[in-house]
Amino acid sequence: MFAFPKQLRLRRRPEFTRTMDNGTKIVTPYLVMIGRRSSGPASRIGFIVSKKVGGAVTRNRVRRRLRELFRTLPDRPLGMDLVVIARGQAVDASYEALGQALTMALSKVRQRLEKDAARALAQSVSTSG
Repeated sequence: MFAFPKQLRLRRRPEFTRTMDNGTKIVTPYLVMIGRRSSGPASRIGFIVSKKVGGAVTRNRVRRRLRELFRTLPDRPLGMDLVVIARGQAVDASYEALGQALTMALSKVRQRLEKDAARALAQSVSTSG
């Protein structure tokens, strides 16, 4: 059985809003990814698929595809909270194109968060010395 346990998901509104308010945003044609560092060891992800994308069946199909793509990532990031917002074009995207958009957005979020952490470390060192 393929499971996506609750520990790996953002489930409550405060978790989503905290990530969206304090995170780094990456926009692709198929999705918007917002990520931030979390205190936990595992990465958690939440999906937002609005009615703009389509009816309930369409939204659930897009959500299932995105969830499966994240679940099967070979190098899932550690210690991040991610919010993925599906865009209208995600409905017609092939599985491969959606996967490429997800991995590209994830790598860009990682790079930005590492750059921000290095910048914050350099600032703290320069102000304390």
